[in-house]
Amino acid sequence: MKKTLNDIVQETIESLIAKDYKKTTIKGYRRRFNELQSLAKTMNISEPTEELFQEYVSDNTSYISGKYSACKERYKIRTVNLIRSVIKTGEADTSRKNGKSASDRVISETSKKELEEFVNTLKKEGLADNTICSYKRIAAYLLIYCAEKGYDHVGDLHPGDISRFIIYLYDHGYFRPTTISSALSGLRRFLKRYPDKKRLLMELPSRLPRERKILEIYNNDETKSIKAVLSESVLSKRNTAISLLALETGLRGVDTCNIKLSDLDWEKDIVHIKQQKTGRQIHIPIKGSYGNAIVDYLLYERPECIDSHLFIRELAPYTKLSEAAVYEILKKMDKAAGIITGKKSSGTRKTRHNAASRMLKAGVPMSDISAVLGHTDPNVVMVYLSTDESMMASCTLPLPGGGIIE
Repeated sequence: MKKTLNDIVQETIESLIAKDYKKTTIKGYRRRFNELQSLAKTMNISEPTEELFQEYVSDNTSYISGKYSACKERYKIRTVNLIRSVIKTGEADTSRKNGKSASDRVISETSKKELEEFVNTLKKEGLADNTICSYKRIAAYLLIYCAEKGYDHVGDLHPGDISRFIIYLYDHGYFRPTTISSALSGLRRFLKRYPDKKRLLMELPSRLPRERKILEIYNNDETKSIKAVLSESVLSKRNTAISLLALETGLRGVDTCNIKLSDLDWEKDIVHIKQQKTGRQIHIPIKGSYGNAIVDYLLYERPECIDSHLFIRELAPYTKLSEAAVYEILKKMDKAAGIITGKKSSGTRKTRHNAASRMLKAGVPMSDISAVLGHTDPNVVMVYLSTDESMMASCTLPLPGGGIIE
C-alpha cells in the first residue's frame, strides 16, 4: 500500500526535527508543506506525484512584487526534493542538489575567472563547503548585477552601487534581511580583493539584528529524573550509552552516528571525531559514565556484524544508526524521565545546550566549551550565558547612585 502525501509530509518533518533543524526553519517548511497539501486537495490527489510537484513548483510569482521570485522557486524545489528523498530512502536528504545556480548565470569569461579565483582562495583558507557555497553565491550575484549595469568587472562599481545591490538582492527574492547576514561576510571578502574599491566596504552594514532566544535546558528536577532512568537500566544498553554521550559531550546526532569502532582509543581514553558540519577533527576524553556504558553495549548487546560503526540498528539489517533514531532515543529518555516536551525543544539540540550550560557553570573557559562543541566561532558560546541565571545576574549594572526602585 502506497503512503499518502500526508504520511510522507509527516515523515519529512520528523526527519528534519531529528537532524536538529531550528524550529523557525521547520515552521517555514511546514508552511510550504501545507501549501503543497492544499494544492493536492484542489487537484484531488492523495498521493505524491510528479504532476503535483511540477504544478507546485510552477507557481513562483512573488506575492509582494507580482514578479518571478528565484527565492520562492528555490524554496519550492527544495521542499519537493526533501519529499522525494523521504519517498526514496525514508530520510530527508538535506544536501545541496545540483542545478542552475547563480554562478551558472555568470556569462563573462573575466567574471567567471574572478569567481573561480575567489572560490580557490576560500578553499585554501579551509572554509567549510556550505560557507564557500554561500560566499560564492553572493559574489556571483554581484557579478550578474555588474553585467546588468553594463560594467565589465567589479572595478567599475561606483559609490552607492553596493547599497543598490543589496536592495537588488531583496527585490529579486535572492535574500531576505533575515537571511543575508552570513552572506554579507562573503561579499566583504570578495570586495577586499579590489584594494582601490575599499570605499565600497563602507556601504555594507556592519551588523544586522538577529533574534536571540533564551535556550532551553533540563532543570534540576528533570536532571535528577534522567540520572535515575539512565542508572536503572530502563533503556537498552545502546540507548543508555547514546543518551549519556549526548548529555555529557553535546555531540550532534550525525556525529554520534558516524563514530566508528576505530575512533575509540581505549589506551588514551579518547574518542576521535571528525565533525560533519565543520569538517574539523575533535578529540573528546572518554569519561567513566558514558565510557562504561559503551563497554557494556559492546560486550553484551551490540549485534555481530561487518559494519564498523559503533552504534548499530537493533534489528536486521545491522547497519549504522540514523540521525532520526538518535532523536527518537532521546525522546524515549525524556518520556521515561517523565519530562513532557510539548512545544519545547528536544533531541540533540537540547542536549548540546545542556552540556554547554553544565560546562559553563563548572567554570570551564568559553574557548574550551567552543572546542568541545566544535564551534568554528568561539563567540557563539556567548549565547549559552542565557542558560545560567547567576551568570546573567552578575552581568547586570547597578542603579545609578545605588538607588532603589520603589
